[in-house]
Amino acid sequence: MNWKKALFLLSALLFCFLGRGAMAETAPTLIEDENAGHWEYQSADLTITIDRLEEEVQYKSGKRRRVYCVADIQASPASPMTPIMTDPTKKRVAGYKLVSPEILDEKYQPLFAMSDDLYGIRLQKYKYQGVVIRNGEIMATKTRNSAKKRAWPNLDTLAVFADGSMKTYVCDAYTAEEYLAMGAVQVLSFGPILISEGVLNEEVLDPKYYPYNEPRVAIGMVEPWHYIAIIVRGRPDSAYAGVHLDWLAQKMLELGCVEALNLDGGGTATMMFNGKIILTGGGDLRSQGSLLTFGQR
Repeated sequence: MNWKKALFLLSALLFCFLGRGAMAETAPTLIEDENAGHWEYQSADLTITIDRLEEEVQYKSGKRRRVYCVADIQASPASPMTPIMTDPTKKRVAGYKLVSPEILDEKYQPLFAMSDDLYGIRLQKYKYQGVVIRNGEIMATKTRNSAKKRAWPNLDTLAVFADGSMKTYVCDAYTAEEYLAMGAVQVLSFGPILISEGVLNEEVLDPKYYPYNEPRVAIGMVEPWHYIAIIVRGRPDSAYAGVHLDWLAQKMLELGCVEALNLDGGGTATMMFNGKIILTGGGDLRSQGSLLTFGQR
């Protein structure tokens, strides 16, 4: 074998070795362990870790189970939060029509999906819908007056910006047009605010503020591109404890969030991973017009 041929073969082997090593470093990993309550996905631009946690709590005269899932999401400009919605019509915006969340999940094939502020039902039935923006498009604008006592939901907002940051605001802090001018690409509207600028909302710590256990959903930001999502199972009359808003706020703070908003809970509460529902609020699952997602399966 002459030296040129030997050099070519050596170069080819080296290329194959280095190429496989690079592929090994960048190949996504996927873990799904329902029994252990652990789900995980890692790639170069998206990491999602979900753990299902359970504890026994005292509730009035007996003990109940508290079951909840915590999703730690480290996104990136290549894998941002991506809302998905039912199709618009000539008369209605996207997300107005309500369907099973499994239908939305099957159509768009996200890796991770969770319930959001369910603005579609407010467009159908409520006088106030809140300021809602999805993917830079205004879906709703009519919100409450923060100077007055507000009914549930109070329609506080969480704005998501193109740089991966999130910020909570009181319901009427800005108009939809002002949010867009500020650079917001998504605005969720439900409330109340749980955490703002690293400080717990004193309102939700008041034991008289909606003082009952419910299935809950929240999303918040640790730092730009790093998010935490929680879903808690349980109605007061079930075997599951559910939680008060103060528990939800304190848990989000414990997990490092500096901004966090309470989203629509109850029968809306849903978390999905790789095409499967991993936890709901309990009971019948409500039809929904939109979900928050990360990644593609």
